[in-house]
Amino acid sequence: MASHPKAHPRNRETRRRDGEPEQLKALLHLHGVVDEIVEDGLVHRRNLAEVMRHLLPAVAQSIGAKGAFVASYGEDLVHHVFAFPAELDVLEHEEILTRTGQEKREVVVQTFGPDLVVARPLDVAGEWFGAAGLVFDAHEPRPHEHLADLANMMCEELDNYLYAIHVSREKHQVMMELGVALRHRVLGEGLKQAIAVLGRAVPLGRVLLVYVAEEEPGAALHVQLYEQGELKVDTMMGHSDDDVATICQEGSDYLHDRGYALLERFGFVDAREEVLINGVTKRVVVGKILVTSRNGSFNTYDRELLGTFAGFIRQRVVDFNKEWRHLAGSFRPQDVARLLQSDDYEQTYLAPREEEVAILYVDIAGFTRLSETILRLPSAVAELVEGWSKDAVDLVWKHGGVFDKMVGDCVIALFGPPFYEAAPGERLAAAIRCAIAIREMTRALPQRPQFARLRETGVGVATGVNLAPLFVGTFAPSNTFTGFSSGMNNTARLQGCAIRDEILVMSDAITRLPEGTEFQFGNERTALVKNVAVPLRFRALR
Repeated sequence: MASHPKAHPRNRETRRRDGEPEQLKALLHLHGVVDEIVEDGLVHRRNLAEVMRHLLPAVAQSIGAKGAFVASYGEDLVHHVFAFPAELDVLEHEEILTRTGQEKREVVVQTFGPDLVVARPLDVAGEWFGAAGLVFDAHEPRPHEHLADLANMMCEELDNYLYAIHVSREKHQVMMELGVALRHRVLGEGLKQAIAVLGRAVPLGRVLLVYVAEEEPGAALHVQLYEQGELKVDTMMGHSDDDVATICQEGSDYLHDRGYALLERFGFVDAREEVLINGVTKRVVVGKILVTSRNGSFNTYDRELLGTFAGFIRQRVVDFNKEWRHLAGSFRPQDVARLLQSDDYEQTYLAPREEEVAILYVDIAGFTRLSETILRLPSAVAELVEGWSKDAVDLVWKHGGVFDKMVGDCVIALFGPPFYEAAPGERLAAAIRCAIAIREMTRALPQRPQFARLRETGVGVATGVNLAPLFVGTFAPSNTFTGFSSGMNNTARLQGCAIRDEILVMSDAITRLPEGTEFQFGNERTALVKNVAVPLRFRALR
């Protein structure tokens, strides 16, 4: 194993004193012994204790020393003292370790009784990471300068090896801390903790993180900016004085290589970029990270840690996307973002409970007739259902509702969950406004080119709205958010009583509407429906 050239002054001192052939021979022999054992340790991946167990006795024997010791950090980042022989008396003299320690960093050549100790600090590029020394017979007539040269030679061969162990372990420790931080249930909180960890190991200046909440077109995108470890911009939480929509659009352009206005906005110049890609076969960009250094640039150590950090972020964003996609099947994006800000959202907001909930059932009126006589082709039927239901669910979310499920061509929505902050009457009002919006959207469908064949007959919806106690939450085994109660069943039957473009609301529910609402209703009607003993009482929205 070739030794690396050093810049330490002690090398030059050693070379100036290498005049005697025997002394030079001893130095070269020591160099070979240490080099061979260190190389063997690297090849066979021995730990520091194993290498020292072979090295120290070999060093002592090769130069005729009574003993040798090394004090340095092991793979566990704990300071250890290795000695040969194990009962080496010199280690009882705390003065030696103190004088060669990090604060004093002195070279020691001193007699202790029958022992002559030659010791010096271990360092690379000015960074202290231990000490090493040799113990000789104080009565042996050997020049102190030569003994100091022997100690120098041992240290020269050891310092890079020990420093590499220290750096490797330190890097591993940082990686472990990053992993722990990013396991936090709340992605934003995990990112804060991870950036704090990284900032203690790398001279971070600013960090810009752009990522999507799912890998599909139109997915929710989030932008976060950290300065000196402090979160300055967070579009998920709205912590920004700038326009969030504009920042997100600029973030989307940057993520998809369409523009760099986001970088100009935040003044990122010559920053290191990491691209986050999801999967090997499905190479979808899920995010980008930009970082700047307080020192102007990053060294190799910094870059390795930044690469590891990006890898951890990549996996955490992918996991976040899976969680987001599951919740986004029921909840509007802003509610998903809010849920994911709570590390116990499943228990706090989604665990089954009894609540008073507004219920909306709406389906395409005369759907069977449309399918058989006008649309005819299965592909045309599917296109209508897909286009209509997507827009209907978007309107549910726009009005603050939750998408429960779709049964055939019927969309079912709940108003109140997951936070239950509006009063019951306001939940009902939101459901009615949503029903009106879906009705108007449906009436306008024939104006779209793909639905032109519906212009002659038109298309409408039949709707039922109710306010009722519901046992609502996430239920196994599919982990679906839904609700159960007789009120839910009665709303389905109420919707079955409606004709095209009619919005029927239960009479009892209407009495709960807040005063001053804009809705007007017709006279009360009743209907006796299957499996319900008492006739339904309801009124049609005018």
